[in-house]
Amino acid sequence: MVSKALTPSSKFAVTDPLVYIVVLNWNGREDTLACLRSLEPVWSERTKAIVVDNGSTDGTPEAVRAEFAAVEVLEAGRNLGFTGGNNIGLRYSLDRGADYVLLLNNDTVVDPRFLREMLAVATVSEEIGFVSRKIYFLDPPDLLWFAGARFSTWTGYGRVIGYRERDRGQYDDVRTIDRPCGCAVLVSRLLCRDAGLMDERLFLYVDEVEWMLRARKHGFKACYAPKAKVWHKVSASVGRESHPDAFYYGVRNTLCALDTHAHCGTRVRRYFRELSVTSVHLAALLFSSAPTLDGLRAIRQGLRDYRRGTFGSRVVRSR
Repeated sequence: MVSKALTPSSKFAVTDPLVYIVVLNWNGREDTLACLRSLEPVWSERTKAIVVDNGSTDGTPEAVRAEFAAVEVLEAGRNLGFTGGNNIGLRYSLDRGADYVLLLNNDTVVDPRFLREMLAVATVSEEIGFVSRKIYFLDPPDLLWFAGARFSTWTGYGRVIGYRERDRGQYDDVRTIDRPCGCAVLVSRLLCRDAGLMDERLFLYVDEVEWMLRARKHGFKACYAPKAKVWHKVSASVGRESHPDAFYYGVRNTLCALDTHAHCGTRVRRYFRELSVTSVHLAALLFSSAPTLDGLRAIRQGLRDYRRGTFGSRVVRSR
């Protein structure tokens, strides 16, 4: 969904906003340290970084404290997933007066100007609750990973714009998008106040879709800031999207989000939505590197757990 020109709000003025950057970690010490090093140029009295550790056993908290005295480390004590871990960081930041909170994957490195460019878009209007940026694969560094996204509430089909395309400037327009990308997203205090934080039932994957659908009901939108650049350490040939867990959470959480925010009414329509969402993931499985049987089991379990109302972390059952 490409926007018309963004209209500044005459009643909305945020000058010198306080920003907290939340880096979530789970046994990713070296990635987290590299991410924090790339963030050092943006730190200031008004831009602070914290690390939320989801029960790591690789010594990440100690390593961060040893190298970055100014970075607060919040230890969850166990793996709360993407949603639970980030919510710890969101609450901590908002309690300290943050105007914006940037959720940033620990396996990223950033351009020194990225936050300034994101804020330039975010502060146009109070309706802008999320700002996503242009994300590249780390290698090769000009191969796009995310330049916006489209999402259908009927089929559950989502398409990332620009995925695996070389950046030739074809996605350099500021625009609204159907959903942000949780890999690196700037979230406004107003959105968190009115729409709430991440849905911890989901644990992992599709969380930004659910959050966007919920925020939309409160009048917020997501925008894409093309001059804000981040590089993501995922393989250009085999990504984590190929893991069976991605198919499990994808099916379960997509159906949960749609059922909550885009209820389709009759039992027949609900059946066809389940069929559509399942088919989309089956098609993705066929074109992925995931073991087919493991992927099929994950899709089946995701559908079953959705129907049973079983959420949280996936429990892999014995075959």
